[in-house]
Amino acid sequence: MFRLSLLRLFLIVCLVSIGLIGCGGSEEAVSEDELVTDTGITEETPVEQAPVEEQTPLVQQPVQELPVQTQPVQQEGPTREQLQNDLDAQKSENVQLKDQVSSLQQSNNVLTNKVSDLEAANAALTSAPKKSEPVRIEKRTAKPGTSSVEEVRAYEGAVSLARKKNYRDAMSEMQTLLNTGIKDDYADNCHYWLGECSYQLKEYSQAIQHFQHVLGYKFSEKKDDAQLMIAQSYERLGDKMKAQAEYQRLVEMYPTSEYAKRARAKLK
Repeated sequence: MFRLSLLRLFLIVCLVSIGLIGCGGSEEAVSEDELVTDTGITEETPVEQAPVEEQTPLVQQPVQELPVQTQPVQQEGPTREQLQNDLDAQKSENVQLKDQVSSLQQSNNVLTNKVSDLEAANAALTSAPKKSEPVRIEKRTAKPGTSSVEEVRAYEGAVSLARKKNYRDAMSEMQTLLNTGIKDDYADNCHYWLGECSYQLKEYSQAIQHFQHVLGYKFSEKKDDAQLMIAQSYERLGDKMKAQAEYQRLVEMYPTSEYAKRARAKLK
């Protein structure tokens, strides 16, 4: 009995020792692999980091300055080419304006003649015909050839005075040109403008004589103009018969003239 009791005690001690050894091995395994938190989430054991090697400071290289590219300064205002184009445009416009002025002057002359016709008709109806004393005009034979540049400039200056209604000054300049012997290429024009100025000054008899001088030239581009002015001058003088005769002569001698239509209207 005693031996059986010792044997049982020995077995119990062996079993307890074996159980204690098994539990200790399992706890070491758990401690080595992982730790379980209270929440049940497994946390990995921190890994020891290797010591960071000290890095040697980098030596800064001197920065090379790059050349700065300067942009060309833009010129303010219009370029030479633009200015030249503007100048050309202005010249072209100036030429066009001169042409328009010339056209307006021609239209003005036509209107002036129409006004003269109306005034003549009104004078014939409201007043008795007036006779002007004949004015003696010395006729000078023009020299053949071509007028000089100075003579042409003087003639153009006199025409400019007439168009500005400085009739007396214009007549003085024209008469001086005739007295100094202006050539026949401009002498007929001088007589025409003398007649035109006299007509504007209501010196109709004197105007007729100057216009007749124009008709006396062999070649003159002012002949149909002079013929028309002769007829109108007689109308202003109240001599209807002579006026009708001069209008008829205009139609017969210059049928293609721009004034022929007006003359035909006067004859109706």
